[in-house]
Amino acid sequence: MNISLLFPVSGLFTLICTYLVWSQILKHEQHSRHESLLMTLQSLATLCTLIGIVLLDPVSSHTLYFTLEAAAATAVFFVQAMYLFGLVKYGIQGLGLFLLPVITVLLFLIPILPEDSTTGLVHTSSFLQSGHLLLSMIAYAVLTMTAFHAVMHLLLDQALKRKQTHPVINAMPPLVKLEGLIVSLLNWSVWLLAFSILTGLTWQWIDFSHFALFNHKVLLALFSFAMLFWLLIQQKKATWHGRRTSQLILTAYSLMLLAYFGVRLIHSWLN
Repeated sequence: MNISLLFPVSGLFTLICTYLVWSQILKHEQHSRHESLLMTLQSLATLCTLIGIVLLDPVSSHTLYFTLEAAAATAVFFVQAMYLFGLVKYGIQGLGLFLLPVITVLLFLIPILPEDSTTGLVHTSSFLQSGHLLLSMIAYAVLTMTAFHAVMHLLLDQALKRKQTHPVINAMPPLVKLEGLIVSLLNWSVWLLAFSILTGLTWQWIDFSHFALFNHKVLLALFSFAMLFWLLIQQKKATWHGRRTSQLILTAYSLMLLAYFGVRLIHSWLN
């Protein structure tokens, strides 16, 4: 079996999950009706992605060799695993309405991502660099979850201001609970990004005796971290502006997306 086919198979399972979530919301059905099936299918999707990553063989001793395909698949896997954990612990929530379709599209796109036959996206040379890479991808996955909660917050806030109601809006958590989830995820995002940047700088100093601060990835990551850290300080000061906060979270996430995947993807297509 072609290894890359495992990702579309995972995408197919996720597509079915998407249908189940959307159908029960639009039909005003009880969440518990498809909950077990949804968990089973999502578990199979996550497992297929994991097997696909393992078969790509990105790990060698204490080093990692990530092509664009392996990097994208690993990022998707972390998001899938986080969503599955939330699904098992908290049940079916509105997050799946938006997250699952995006995951589905990404899984179908992974096999056709451009690849350079001579070099990978990342080829680590030490245990510290490998740890930095994995920590960065976990931080990216948590920030992805934060961004999708921010999207829900913007939609719910707009619906409340316009006094609109819709099954999709009703499926979302209450605004106060949603803001609490965003704060919690924002805390995790900031700490994970901080450790990611710290381990990256430590690796640069140990391996090269200098800091490579002036490149697009480092600068975008630092700017994103600064934005998120400032939001966290504002929240601690009780000067929380929900809509503006969600917009800035999405801005920071877009910069991280550009830093980790966007620039490399553009270069791959141009070459």
